[in-house]
Amino acid sequence: MLAEILKVKQTPNEPRRRWFASTSLDLFLWYDDDENIIQFQICYDKGPKEKALTWHHQNGISHHSVDDGENRTFRMKSTPIMLNNSEFDTEQIAARFEELAGNVEHKTVVFVLSHIQAT
Repeated sequence: MLAEILKVKQTPNEPRRRWFASTSLDLFLWYDDDENIIQFQICYDKGPKEKALTWHHQNGISHHSVDDGENRTFRMKSTPIMLNNSEFDTEQIAARFEELAGNVEHKTVVFVLSHIQAT
C-alpha cells in the first residue's frame, strides 16, 4: 500500500511536491500554486530494473528505464540516470498503481489513472 512520505524537501521557487511510497512502487506529484497537479511520476519495479512513467502537463507521457549506477565493475557507484525506454504496458502500470493506491486521495487516483490510460 502506498504511504505518504510527509517530510518531503520542498525547494524554493519550484512546484510543491508530494511522495507516496511502497516496497514496489513510488508516486511523485508536483502541484502549481492553485494546487493543480502539473506533473506526476510513477516509479515501478524498484530495484535494478526500475522504470519510470512520467506525465507533464506540457509534455505529456514519457517512459524511462533507471540505470541505478550499481553495475560498474571495480568502480564506485555512480549517480542513477534515466534512459529513454518507449516500451511500456499501460494496463499493467495502471493496475499496479490502482492496487496500491488505497491511501491516495480518490481524485488524485482518478487523475493519474485517466492520464495513464489515455496513452
